[in-house]
Amino acid sequence: MNKNFWNLYKDSKKGKEVIDLFTFDIENDDLELKAKQIFQKYNEYFGGPDVEDYFLDNCFLIIDNIIVNRLFIENGESDSEYFIRLIDHLEVFFVEENSHGEIIIQENSRPIIVQKDYKSFCAILSEISLMLYFYSDGFFFPVLFREQFDVFMKILDVLEIPIPKLPVKSDKRGRLLFYNKLNDNILKFANENQLKREEICACIYDFALMLLEEDGMKIEMPEPTNVWLTGGSKEDYLTFLQNPIIDAKSVWACNENTKRGDIIVMYVLAPYSCIQSIWRADIDGVYTPFNYYNSRTRTSNGIVVPHITIKELKGDSYFSKLSITRKNFQGVNGIRFSATDYRELQRLLQDKGFDVSVLPQLHKPNLEFDEKLESEKDVEEKLLIPLLEKLGYSNLDWTRQLSQKAGRKEKAIPDFVFLPKGEIYFQNAPMIIEAKFDMSSNIEKTKSYNQALSYARLMKSTVFGICDKERLIIYKERKKYFDRFNPAFEKHWQNINDEEIFGQLKVLIGKDVIKTY
Repeated sequence: MNKNFWNLYKDSKKGKEVIDLFTFDIENDDLELKAKQIFQKYNEYFGGPDVEDYFLDNCFLIIDNIIVNRLFIENGESDSEYFIRLIDHLEVFFVEENSHGEIIIQENSRPIIVQKDYKSFCAILSEISLMLYFYSDGFFFPVLFREQFDVFMKILDVLEIPIPKLPVKSDKRGRLLFYNKLNDNILKFANENQLKREEICACIYDFALMLLEEDGMKIEMPEPTNVWLTGGSKEDYLTFLQNPIIDAKSVWACNENTKRGDIIVMYVLAPYSCIQSIWRADIDGVYTPFNYYNSRTRTSNGIVVPHITIKELKGDSYFSKLSITRKNFQGVNGIRFSATDYRELQRLLQDKGFDVSVLPQLHKPNLEFDEKLESEKDVEEKLLIPLLEKLGYSNLDWTRQLSQKAGRKEKAIPDFVFLPKGEIYFQNAPMIIEAKFDMSSNIEKTKSYNQALSYARLMKSTVFGICDKERLIIYKERKKYFDRFNPAFEKHWQNINDEEIFGQLKVLIGKDVIKTY
């Protein structure tokens, strides 16, 4: 973090206002008002202003139940140990105040959230962490990014705060422990930079966001390779879907394997129970650990189509046989639509007189690259190395499994380090590329990105890439950081055959270009 920029920000009117927003006196301040002010400033990260009452009710229900259950931090107990004990023992009931002014569980009340219902606690982690921030003597950072965790990851990247390993989808408790590790990393950053806890909040929620302002360097979307279903509510339809604004973007539940550029078919549950519009995924499915559902995507380029109702789908000879139709489109979020399903959908739209040529179409791969790939080595030998040779490199221009000093330890840096310079163990390199076999899940892609980013930082690289059997993604440093959701290049291997696309890649990472960095 640039200390000079931070000090200028901290002393500015805007900086003082945000620091004041996260500053409180537990004895004298109205913490409900403080929570409301924080929510209103950052409501887009929670899901919008409509959930304000839900958020505030949850906040004080949580702290009341912590008091009722006497789940306070104990002498000698670390913050991390306390949080683990809290999530393993907390149970949430409706509460009331008795005649003595004590908070008690309502008589005959059943638990709203039972003990160890980790998925439900994930959904209210924002409220839990904010209440711990207010009421605990320890350090607990309030994570307010329930719906837009991609923004939070970009903030952590720009501040170079490490992102802990993401838990697998099925590990609900692991998602809460992920917060615990994340909290430790933020505390370490605060201590290293001598930031008070209200200052670290201002740093992450305002100062770093200023560093993330869009620079307009968006690349063209990759060709769609999958079609996914998602669902919208009556409120979504009335406020957004029926008349989407040009370039409008919105956040939706998705399948974890959604890729940027994929086609999203919107099914509106109410008021019409119909397929209503077609969108494109603007980012890969984002792992959202602090949410009831753990994957989100952002959509753009919405095209409203003639309504195809559930009644019409049930009456159609093709769609009536689909499982999702027989389920009345219940549980629609993240269901994969096959290529045939999408063609049949367009048939129904054509029957209604709609010009389907305006709709995005699935990518048809060039079979020249349709080789049998069974391992990461195949990705390297059959895809990456032949491409590197076309870009002007020889095997003398890269080093594999290069060793580098990281503190006192020696660290191997896979897989390809290009044109390293300097003495042994202290090399810098303008570019690295990390190869994997399969990054189809967003957890695997995030893990691969984080690994490659750490190597790039260690090597002071300004360009790095990740690739698997499906695609090559290149990231280029801009404004002193890498934007994980806005790569400089992202294409499927088959598309790199195209002369124009290959030319774009050569301008970006050709040997003649990289050796000048």
